[in-house]
Order: sequence, then structure tokens, then C-alpha cells
Amino acid sequence: MRLLKLLKNKFILATILVTIFSCTIPEKNCSKFKVGEFNFESKTNTGVYNSKSIRNDSIEIEYFGSTIDTSKITWVSECEYILRKLKPKNISDQKAVSVKIISTFENSYVFEYSFVGNKENRARGNAYKTD
Repeated sequence: MRLLKLLKNKFILATILVTIFSCTIPEKNCSKFKVGEFNFESKTNTGVYNSKSIRNDSIEIEYFGSTIDTSKITWVSECEYILRKLKPKNISDQKAVSVKIISTFENSYVFEYSFVGNKENRARGNAYKTD
């Protein structure tokens, strides 16, 4: 009986510790990714999307193959921003893109993105700071 009570107490303690440590939120340092040169990679239904970008606090120039696009950046919070192309070529280009940094590492971050207002079709990607 005593052994059963001891095992029960250890189980409860282990459950509490697992719950506490699994609920900790990793620290994000998004500010170091507001400016710089980046390589992006995102897997989509149609394949892997790779691009290179140069970003200052308010403008991002993206190089994708032979295409160069410039977008205005509006920071919504420390880890979220909206991209709007300065010279859209079609209706799809006119749609703003919402980007949310999910986690950060020393020289990279994981992000989610979608067209503004379309939270159902969010995709994920990785960005690697190259400078």
C-alpha cells in the first residue's frame, strides 16, 4: 500500500514537471531580422520556393530567378509584418502578404505567411540571414 502511494506521488510530480516544461515558450529575438540579406525557402504544393531578399526596416527587394520585386514592409508587431508590392503586375500581386515569425535561432527563423485575411491557407518557410 505504501509503495503504491509512493509511485502515485512520483507519477503526479512527473506529470506536473512535464506540463511545466512543455509549456515554456521559446524566446524569440525578431529585431535582429528586420534588416539584412536573407535566403528564403518554403515548401508549397507546387514545389520548393527559394528566393533571396535584401531588407531594410521599410523596404524589401526580392530576387526570385530572373524576377526582382520590391515590397513595402509595415511592421505590425516585433515579429509580424505585412508586405505590399510597390509595382504589382497583376491582381494577385496586389494582395498584401502577412508574415509572422514563429521562432528564431542564431542566424535564421521559421515563419508563416499567407495573403492578408486568408488564415486558412498559411504556409511555412525558413529564412537564413546571410550577412
